[in-house]
Amino acid sequence: MEENDLLFLTEAEGITFLEPYNLPIPRSQLVMSLEEAKAAFNGLQIPLVLKGMSPQITHKSDAGIVKLGINSLNELEHEFLDIADKINAVEGAQFRGILLQEMVSKGTEMIIGIKKDSVFGHQLLIGAGGIFVEVLKDVQIGQMPVTEKELIEMVEKLKVFPILNGYRGGKKINFEKLNTIVQALNKLVEKHPEIEEVDFNPVIFTDNEARICDVRIAISTSTVNLETSVKTSKSTQYIDKMFNPTSIAVVGATNDDKKNGGRLIRYIIENGFNGEIYPVNPKNETIRGFKCYPSVKEIPNEVDLACVIVAAKFVPGIIKDCAEKGIKNAIIYSSGFAEIGEDGQKLQDEIAKISDEHGIRIIGPNTIGMVSSPKNIYTAFGMVLEAKDKYSGNIGFVSQSGALGSSLLSRAWEKGIGFSRWISVGNAVDLSIPDFIDYLATDEDTKVISCFMESLSDAQSFQKATKKALENKKPVLVYKTGRTDEGKRAVQSHTGSIAGNDLAYDAAFNKLGVLRLDNIQDTIDVASSFSVQPLPKGRNIGILTASGGACSIVADLCNRYGLNVPLLKDSEKIKEHIPPFGSAQNPIDVTAEIMAKPEMFKEVLKITLEDENVDALAIMFTTNADPGASILGREILEVFKDSKKPIVVGRLGSSTIAPKAMEMYKESQFPIYDTPEKLVRVLHYLVQYGELTNMIEVENEMVLKN
Repeated sequence: MEENDLLFLTEAEGITFLEPYNLPIPRSQLVMSLEEAKAAFNGLQIPLVLKGMSPQITHKSDAGIVKLGINSLNELEHEFLDIADKINAVEGAQFRGILLQEMVSKGTEMIIGIKKDSVFGHQLLIGAGGIFVEVLKDVQIGQMPVTEKELIEMVEKLKVFPILNGYRGGKKINFEKLNTIVQALNKLVEKHPEIEEVDFNPVIFTDNEARICDVRIAISTSTVNLETSVKTSKSTQYIDKMFNPTSIAVVGATNDDKKNGGRLIRYIIENGFNGEIYPVNPKNETIRGFKCYPSVKEIPNEVDLACVIVAAKFVPGIIKDCAEKGIKNAIIYSSGFAEIGEDGQKLQDEIAKISDEHGIRIIGPNTIGMVSSPKNIYTAFGMVLEAKDKYSGNIGFVSQSGALGSSLLSRAWEKGIGFSRWISVGNAVDLSIPDFIDYLATDEDTKVISCFMESLSDAQSFQKATKKALENKKPVLVYKTGRTDEGKRAVQSHTGSIAGNDLAYDAAFNKLGVLRLDNIQDTIDVASSFSVQPLPKGRNIGILTASGGACSIVADLCNRYGLNVPLLKDSEKIKEHIPPFGSAQNPIDVTAEIMAKPEMFKEVLKITLEDENVDALAIMFTTNADPGASILGREILEVFKDSKKPIVVGRLGSSTIAPKAMEMYKESQFPIYDTPEKLVRVLHYLVQYGELTNMIEVENEMVLKN
C-alpha cells in the first residue's frame, strides 16, 4: 500500500477512536484556543504534557511541539503559544488544536504496536520502548490474534526481559496489564480491519500500573484490503490424478533431444512410466515409437494429464482443447508469460480464466515440471533427470524456483536422499505452494514437506494447508527468500519501520507451526532427518565423539541453539568401555582407540541412548576410515533400527577414505552431515518440532479431560 492511501490520525483523534476499548490512556483534553486551555487546566492533575496536533506533523517531539512538566498557568500560556507558532511555521501544516494530558511518572518503557502485513494481516509488535526503539531494536513480532501464552513467549524472548521481570530487585512490570492492552488490540483489529498501523510508544509501567503515553494510528483509505484481495481457494479434487496419472499427453513432443519437448517425453519413457503415452505434434506421425496426434482432441482415449511444452502464444488454445477433451490436469512448461511483462501477463490471465471456467488444475506456466517417484512419473524436462540414480523417498518438495529446486534435487539424489513428490510451481497461475502443502498433508507417500518460497499471495490457503499438515504431524519446512528487501514500505512510525515484511513471515510461520530454515541446503539436510528420525521428547542432547575438539565444538553449538548438554546418570557404565584417558561424562570422548576396538562403541552408544537424561544423540566423527568406519556405521544403523530417540550423525573427514561406510549410509537413506554446524542445526529443528507436537498433545489431553 502506498503512503498516499493512508490516513494518519492526530493523537487526539486516535484517543477518541480507541475509547470503546478501555485502554489505559492518561486523562486528556483537546483545546483549540488559549482560553480553552486555561479553562481545562484546573480539571486535570498537574504536571501536564502539551502536544500540538497537526496531521502533517507525524513526529511531534522532533518538531518541538511536545512540552513536558507544565505546572502553572503561566507555563501553560507560554508553551501553548510556542507550540501554535511552530505548527503555523511549517508550510502546509494544519493546526488541529493542542492536547492537554496528565503526565505519567517515570517507569519501565515499552513499545506496543500493530502493523498490517499485505499477506498475513495484522501483526503485534512489542519491545523496549522510548528512545531505545531505534537504538536497540529489541522487539518481537506476533501474528494476531495473540493469546496470553503467546504474549508471554514473546516477552521472554526480549533482550530486556530480565529488566521487565524485576532484575536485581527492580520493579517487575504488571504482565496482566500488558495482556489486557494486547487483548484489547486483538478486538480492535477484528472490529477495524482497515487499521494499517498502531504505535503506542512509550507505554510506561509504574507501580503495578500501565499508561499509554503516545498514540499514533494509520488507517487505510483504499477499498482494497487483505480480506478482499486473497485468491479464492480452488478445488484440488483432481490433483491426485496429476501425481498418479494412468495416461499422459505430451503436447509439443519431438524426437529431437536438443529440444525441451524431446527431453520431456524421453524422461517420461526412460524412467518407467507404465501408463499410456500420447505424443501431440501436428508435424509427426510417430515419436519414439508412439503414435502421434495433431491435437489432444484427436486422442481416442481419456487423458489424466496434459504436459504442454510449446510456444506461449499457442498455450491458451491448447488449454481450451484440453477443456473440450475433458482433461482436468495440465503442466505448462512454456515461458513467456507474466515474467516477461504486460503482454505475457495477458496470456497468463487468459489461461487463468480457462482454468477457472473449466476446473482444470494447472502447474505453471514457466515450470520445469513435476516428479512423482513412487509411481515412476518424471514429467519434467530439467537436466537433473540425466542423473543415473534416482531415489524414491518420503520428502515432498515444492519450489518456486525450478532451476534452484532441480539443483537441490540433484544434490539429494547424490546423497541417496529420495522424494515422494517434487514440484516446480513456476508462475502458479492456478496451483501454488499452499495447494501442494494441502495435498501432501494427507499423501500417504509423504512424511515431511520442504519448500523453497520466494513470496506468498494467499495467506488463508497457506494457513489452512499448514494447519492440516500439523494435524497430520507432517513438518512443514520453508526456506523463504527476501529477508533484506530494502524496498519494503515503512511508513512514518516506529512500528512500520521495525515490523518489516520479512518479520511478518517469521511471526506467521511461528503461529502456524512452520519451521523457517536459515540455509538453503537445510531444505534437504533437515528434511532428510525428519524423513527417518523419531522426534525427541525434550532438548537434552547426548554428545558422542572420538575427539576432544569435536566434543567442545558440538557442545558450544548446542548452547548457541538453546539445546542442553546434561550430565548423564550412567556415566560409570560408560567408564567400563572406554580408555581411562577418555571422557565418560557428557560430552563423551571415546578417543581414537575406537579405531582399534570399534566393538566398544556400540555399548557406549546404547548406554548413552538409554540414559534418562538424554532426549537425542549427536555423534560427530572426524577422520575415521574403512574398514573401521564401516563397522561403526553398521553398529549405528543396528541400534537406530530399534531406537525411539533420534541419532543424528556428522562426519567431518573426507568420504573418500570411507567409501564403504558412506555407501552403507546411502543405501539405508540415513543422512550424514559433513559439518558440526549442520549436525546441531538439524537437532535444533527436530527439537523445535518435537516440542510443538508435545504441546499439541498436552492441549488435546486437557480438552478431552474437560
